[in-house]
Amino acid sequence: MSSYSSQDFLRGDARGQTRTLVRAGVIAVAVLAVIVTVFAVVYPRVTAPKGTDLHLVLPALGPGVDAGSRILLRGAEVGEVTAIDSTDPDVVHVDVVLDPQAAESLTDSFEVDYRPQNYFGVTAVNLVAMPGGAQLSDGQTLRRSAAPDFTMSTMIERSSIVVDGTLTRDMIDSLDEVMRYADGLSPLIETAIIFTDKVARTQRHLPSTLLREMNDLAEAFPGFNREAMKALDAITGSVFNTMPDGSRGVDEAYHDLMNRSLTVASGGLFGAAGTLLASHATDLTPLVTSFKYLIDPVPQMIGGGASMAKTRKAIEQLRNSFSGDDASRTLQLRLLLDSVPAVSGPLERMRSVGPRAEGN
Repeated sequence: MSSYSSQDFLRGDARGQTRTLVRAGVIAVAVLAVIVTVFAVVYPRVTAPKGTDLHLVLPALGPGVDAGSRILLRGAEVGEVTAIDSTDPDVVHVDVVLDPQAAESLTDSFEVDYRPQNYFGVTAVNLVAMPGGAQLSDGQTLRRSAAPDFTMSTMIERSSIVVDGTLTRDMIDSLDEVMRYADGLSPLIETAIIFTDKVARTQRHLPSTLLREMNDLAEAFPGFNREAMKALDAITGSVFNTMPDGSRGVDEAYHDLMNRSLTVASGGLFGAAGTLLASHATDLTPLVTSFKYLIDPVPQMIGGGASMAKTRKAIEQLRNSFSGDDASRTLQLRLLLDSVPAVSGPLERMRSVGPRAEGN
């Protein structure tokens, strides 16, 4: 036998309270069912993207692509992925929806690839417009034989493969050698910088003046080059490169003669002299000492550096004794004959008269 409990927050007898509770429970269940229906059926349909639905059959799916992934066209978002079916072992079925504007600007010849949507590496499906083709229609199925993968994860994976294949021990050792050589060049580079700074600090003239002086120096180069060419021509035209008949070539007989002569000189002359000196080393010491005692007083006898200075002064005075150009060079002499009575008188008269006029 069931029993009833009285609810203080409800008025009425037990039967009335029971009816009220039943109504409240039915209403709550109905409201909950409506809410579930709205969120499970109505809300997805209301919030579902509107546009042109396409069914893509692709050979592979890019990493990170899932329902809700964005569709890009020329970098702009034009739709999203609605469903993915990868149960087929050969292809992947991807359902997408495009904005009306994007669907109108594309034809069924567009290409598909996968690439990052932003700098964070989020993968998106990228559409590439191609010429030709027909207008897209809602629900159309498009098959593509290729879908290039340009995603960040694939790039990192391939980079790791490249690094793993190229960054070997030999490569690391080579890089270490390069760094050591570069470190060794640091003093040279520093020296060049210091030298350039010193040149800049010591420069006291304008660049135009320096260039003019450099031009003066460069004027001597043509003559130097001519003489250098003459020297090279003389070397190439020497007896070492001239045949007996006068033609240009290598005279093997002459070179053999010179080789034999040098061999005889090195072995018969200098070798014998070396042998003689080596065998009489103790006998040569007194002779060398005697020559030293004879030569040591010579500098004091000639006056050392003072005599050389006097000699240079005498040569300079002798050079100044000649005046005029090369065609009419005149020797200037000063005769000290004042103490001779027979000569001093005529000299005085000549000094008083003066030089004769030119042409007399």
